[in-house]
Amino acid sequence: MNIRWFMRILNETIARKANKEDGCIGGFWEGRFKSQTLLDEPALAACLAYIDLNPIRAGIVKTPEG
Repeated sequence: MNIRWFMRILNETIARKANKEDGCIGGFWEGRFKSQTLLDEPALAACLAYIDLNPIRAGIVKTPEG
């Protein structure tokens, strides 16, 4: 078993469930998500900051604590 196979199966399962729930067909993940290798500590820190601050930018919460 390799990671590529595992991710394909995982993505397909999630996409089928989400499309069924939303009554949609087609590529669920298309254009919404991408993979990017984080090569060093600064790249990891930038990614984690983006994830933590994204709900603030979207106006869902006012602070990172929620």
